[in-house]
Amino acid sequence: MRTVRRTRPTPRLVTLPLALLLAIAVVASACTSGGDDGESDGAAEVERSTTPSTATSSTTEPTPTTATPDPTAAETVDLSPCPDGMPLECGVVTVPVDHGDESAGTIDIAVAIHRATSPEDRIGYLLINPGGPGGSGVEYAYAAGFGPGAAFTDAVLERFDIVGFDPRGVGQSGPTFECGEPGEQLALLDSIDGAADTDDEIAAGEQAVALCETSMGPAAALLGSESVARDMDAIRAALGAEQISYYGASYGSTLGAWYATLFPERVRAMVVDGADNPVDDLSSQAARIESSLEEGRQFEILLNEALLACDSDECPIFNGGDPIGFYLDQIDDLELVNEAFAGDPSAGPLAIITPLYDRGTWPELWNGLAALSEGDAQPLIDQAAFQLGEPGVANFTGHVNCLDLWSLQPQFDRATQLEDSTALGEAAAEEFPLLSQLDLLTATDPCPFYDTIVGEPLGRPLDGSDVPILVIGNPSDPATPFTESVELVESTLSNGYLVEADHPSHVVYPSNECVNELVEAALIDLELPESTTTVCPPSPVDEEASDLPTTDEELGELLFVVCLASAADGTDETALETACDVVVDRIQAAYGFDDILAALQGQDDVTAEGLADLLDAVFAENDITPSA
Repeated sequence: MRTVRRTRPTPRLVTLPLALLLAIAVVASACTSGGDDGESDGAAEVERSTTPSTATSSTTEPTPTTATPDPTAAETVDLSPCPDGMPLECGVVTVPVDHGDESAGTIDIAVAIHRATSPEDRIGYLLINPGGPGGSGVEYAYAAGFGPGAAFTDAVLERFDIVGFDPRGVGQSGPTFECGEPGEQLALLDSIDGAADTDDEIAAGEQAVALCETSMGPAAALLGSESVARDMDAIRAALGAEQISYYGASYGSTLGAWYATLFPERVRAMVVDGADNPVDDLSSQAARIESSLEEGRQFEILLNEALLACDSDECPIFNGGDPIGFYLDQIDDLELVNEAFAGDPSAGPLAIITPLYDRGTWPELWNGLAALSEGDAQPLIDQAAFQLGEPGVANFTGHVNCLDLWSLQPQFDRATQLEDSTALGEAAAEEFPLLSQLDLLTATDPCPFYDTIVGEPLGRPLDGSDVPILVIGNPSDPATPFTESVELVESTLSNGYLVEADHPSHVVYPSNECVNELVEAALIDLELPESTTTVCPPSPVDEEASDLPTTDEELGELLFVVCLASAADGTDETALETACDVVVDRIQAAYGFDDILAALQGQDDVTAEGLADLLDAVFAENDITPSA
């Protein structure tokens, strides 16, 4: 059975204790290597200086689209068919742990390539990132295998070899991310009561960070965005390409800014979506608090809207017309979710926040709260697991965010970070009556103690080095405030073009025709809007519809469609429909609603394997060949 993978870009994960409440922006950067890199593998890297390099301008002639007889002949990466029968090629690119010191060893970066569906019109490579930090670009590339609309438009699929990669420390790429034994770092942070203000608490914070270096060695300090951007250029070199195009969603916008800043001559075209500004104003406590509150406002708005959207007796938390009251009554029981993650106080809040990323997942919030009221925390545990992974394991996203913060804005030092926590908590409690009930501030933020492992800061503007970058901003984005996209164009990038497109989920492409046309023009024809700001018509919102099933009948219909799509072309339609009826009955008899839904979304691999086994068995019984 072909597992249904997540086709939406990965949400910009909310993981740091304060950031968990406020969705604090991913601050782009990373620790530096031991010295300046020279050219390697043909990559003309931009040296660190305050003078931006020139790059392709918006008036550059389009790259010729006539393919060579073998456009992939220069590839040096060893590729083979990916598993699961998907039409992709998988392999690894070996990169230095430290791009400035090759003696530190190497790691393997997993890549997956979906070849252009119209080879004769192929332009080149489109490198992609779905966000996070922590999203799998390999899985994102798999979405291309489901055809137009899953994650990319037909025009982009036709013209580009789409290249997904797992950033270092993520998925199939090295190193294995760990900070001590499971639960060890959490226990140290839990020993700190509020802002660390005693010698023992400061020592505990430093030890919590030191666990990462003990576990991963030098790589612990080299998992930030700068190192990933350098890995991206190593991937380009392994593909034998002089230039690459790039599409980044959510946190992928941060990686885009990094890559353009460091390697402007290697960028053919760049689009970022759900874009965050990686360089927020941290110059004063008032500015820092406002920046953090700005990040949380949309979550507060959407939580209120999601609860009020439960407006009939058919909704499991309608509560006689008071769904907000139902939500408030379940707050204490969220401790059951925390307990499932070794006492991590961020687990319960994440279970509430995660379904807010898309209106189509609001029913998951309702169903989770309803189950919790009956003592069943599993549906909300599944939501938390989407972002936290295994119980007790240190948080990758928070680790990268901390490295990036220290690399880009070292003036925001340990003392300043610790001083801000109380004032920020008080401001958040006043402005966010629903989110503040989640009691997120019981966890300790390890970021102040990352000064013990980071290297030298970037030391130059992260401005994209004048590379033309199309930036898609969304006023309804639950994770990245539209103001962040505006600031990215107006304050950070030296050559940004803003597209405003209101859309009822985290990112917009490929769900808005106007945006799709602009993205295709930028990536395919190297044509950017005449104005630095373009407004697209908003995407329609169907208040009655949901992207996800909420009843057993709807789930059965989805399973039936998945089953139909899993058979080889030419299968007898009547025989296939009969077999799929059997598949649906067996799956729904063997597994619960929430487990099946989690498997179809790529959140429960164990159940997904069980579904695949059942489908394969029924297909074998009926002599039906699965799709390739």
